[in-house]
Amino acid sequence: MIGRTTVNLLRRVRNRLSAYANLLRLFIHGVRHGRHCVVHGKLYIKLFPSATVRIGDNFYFSSGAAVNAMCANRRGVLYATNHARIIIGDHVGMSSTVLWAHESITVGNHVKIGGNSILIDTDAHNLDYLVRRGQYTDWGVSKPIVIEDDVFIGANCLILKGVTIGARSIVAAGSVVTRSVPADCIVGGNPARIIRRLR
Repeated sequence: MIGRTTVNLLRRVRNRLSAYANLLRLFIHGVRHGRHCVVHGKLYIKLFPSATVRIGDNFYFSSGAAVNAMCANRRGVLYATNHARIIIGDHVGMSSTVLWAHESITVGNHVKIGGNSILIDTDAHNLDYLVRRGQYTDWGVSKPIVIEDDVFIGANCLILKGVTIGARSIVAAGSVVTRSVPADCIVGGNPARIIRRLR
């Protein structure tokens, strides 16, 4: 019978190997990153030829493979269409997060994004049903997302197009953020509203 020590050792080895493999995959996709970039687990990467992804120093991303108990086996995603930009600052941590950019997603410094959250800067599909009937991708409206410094986004949140979350604000778990959030406050709900201001 395999003991807990052996299981934990095997998990550490798996995480170390996946971190090296993911660095190679980021390099192959042309993603520039700073020092100490660690991605554990299986990360889905889909970048169109003219997309840009830049990651700062001390980045940590856990993705699936039960690396984070909050996320079970859900994979994180980096998805950027043509001319889209994903810019991530320094000292950022994410768990099985989906970053889907059709225009731009900017994440500041010292940001934490909880398990299974989704940041998507487009409607993905057009609101006009006649356009949706077309043969090709029917992109809807896109507007940039900006997450300012020291923001904490809880687990299972959805951040929609055109949203700016002000510095040091907190988004409660399970929130759907449809409009911008000022600095120094806690928001929550669907749609997210200000619960209280932070001192």
